[in-house]
Amino acid sequence: MVRRVLARLLSGSLVLAGFGPLYLLAKQAITPELESFAWPPFWLPHRLTAAHLRAVFALSELRSVLARSLAVAALSAVLATALGAMLGYAMARGRRERAAGLGLISVTRLLPMIAVAIPLALALIVLGLYDTQSGIGLALVHGAVALPTAVLTSFSGFAGLPVELEEAAWLDGAGPLRAFFSVVLPAVRPFLAATFILTFLLSWDEFGFALLIQVTHRTLPPLLYYYTVFGDVGPASALALVMLLPAIAVVVMLRPMLGQTTALSALPGGVAPGERRDA
Repeated sequence: MVRRVLARLLSGSLVLAGFGPLYLLAKQAITPELESFAWPPFWLPHRLTAAHLRAVFALSELRSVLARSLAVAALSAVLATALGAMLGYAMARGRRERAAGLGLISVTRLLPMIAVAIPLALALIVLGLYDTQSGIGLALVHGAVALPTAVLTSFSGFAGLPVELEEAAWLDGAGPLRAFFSVVLPAVRPFLAATFILTFLLSWDEFGFALLIQVTHRTLPPLLYYYTVFGDVGPASALALVMLLPAIAVVVMLRPMLGQTTALSALPGGVAPGERRDA
């Protein structure tokens, strides 16, 4: 009985910790700023206002900023998922590839991103991809930043997939490419969906590179930063709510793929799942 009560208290605390900031954000977006700075704080809204939401939607650049952020996040997620799946598959099929891939990922994660920010900006200037209206330069950078996450997520799916599935496809006459696209990829769709969601959210929320690379053609995180710096708490909260909607939409659309399960069987002979015997 005591254990059940403690478990419920812990669950309730986790729910409050997760939804508490979202509630405060929504409260600040629909109440006057005087309530946001009141002391003692008002936990329940006393007055409601739509002025902050109107101020955000009245921005002339909101539509272009929102479209640019969506395009950058989608392109970077596609690139990171595709490249991450390639490297993750290679790592799952051989010991040497796995050791090299994990070592490369570790090195890239240990390197401070700010150390490569200025060289990347200079390279994009030379290539003509710096501060473009389409944001393609930022999408390439975000794809590179999200690549380690994409590799590790897709690797976990390929590593749990028995290599016998591919061998059976080969025996039925399928070539390596057809076996990969017809057998392997459909079996790891939940992992690829998770990879896309994670990399999309990494790009959607990324601030440092977005602030440096897209100086005039901004994305949503720098715009939110400017609102916050100038003390516009209400419009900043309203803009943050607007930012939540596309991220939630992506998760909802890909949720059916996340719910799929793949029946995996263990391989005999002490060979790890997904690893070739001759690796």
